[in-house]
Amino acid sequence: MSLPATAWPAAASCRSPQALSGSLRPATVLAAFPAALYLEVDASLLSVVTPDGLRLPTSLVLGRGLARTGWGVRSGDVVEVGSGRVRLPGADIVAVRTWQPRRVVPAAGPVRVPRGLDRGSAAWRAVAADLTGLVLDGRDPVSAVGALVGAGPGLTPSGDDVLCGVLLGLRLAGRLDAVSSLGDVVRRQLGATTSLSAALLTEAADGYAVPQVVRLTAALARGDDRGAVVAAGEVAAVGHSSGRDLLAGLVSALELAGAAAVPALEEAS
Repeated sequence: MSLPATAWPAAASCRSPQALSGSLRPATVLAAFPAALYLEVDASLLSVVTPDGLRLPTSLVLGRGLARTGWGVRSGDVVEVGSGRVRLPGADIVAVRTWQPRRVVPAAGPVRVPRGLDRGSAAWRAVAADLTGLVLDGRDPVSAVGALVGAGPGLTPSGDDVLCGVLLGLRLAGRLDAVSSLGDVVRRQLGATTSLSAALLTEAADGYAVPQVVRLTAALARGDDRGAVVAAGEVAAVGHSSGRDLLAGLVSALELAGAAAVPALEEAS
């Protein structure tokens, strides 16, 4: 007879996958890192992070540090998710409260990219600029998006990070029309990338991102050059190259759309 599991309290994002609150069902471990556990359940991605882990907009966040034993699982293992909990071999992670991720808010006027701000990966800036130009001109971006979705190795391929940046940069610039049209094309091609990247692209299309990116866009919107430079450094430090690839997309979109940004129509949350 197995011993009862230890309960680890956590906070569930208001945007966590519906599978978390449904009936218990199997979930596959995609990756297990010291500060993050990525699970695939019902073709959606659930991230579980420690308090110092990278908080995705959909994350289930532990209320305390991880026990010395770690998660007790590795890639390919199967656990259970549902009824507001994640059932690991040695513990139940239980959602006892919720949290609301912050959204990128369209700027009230033109947005300027200050000197000294990390503009991200040079290799991707031209690609991001071309895509932004297509969308702003009302041309069909299907082929360009197809060349980016899933492009590159890893759980979050570089092409997807660039796309996230473009979507968020266009939103900051107040071009919600462009965000909507590009987001529709991206959503139709999510099957070409990883579950984690698909979740991040979906969130970016809706205006959500990790806290470092939201802080950067807020600083840019209020014209806080110093704050923006500091925040861009934090974004650049995310992942091996993810942060700098996202910056390439965001900055390229702003350089084309931000100077002529106009107040966006109020958008329902």
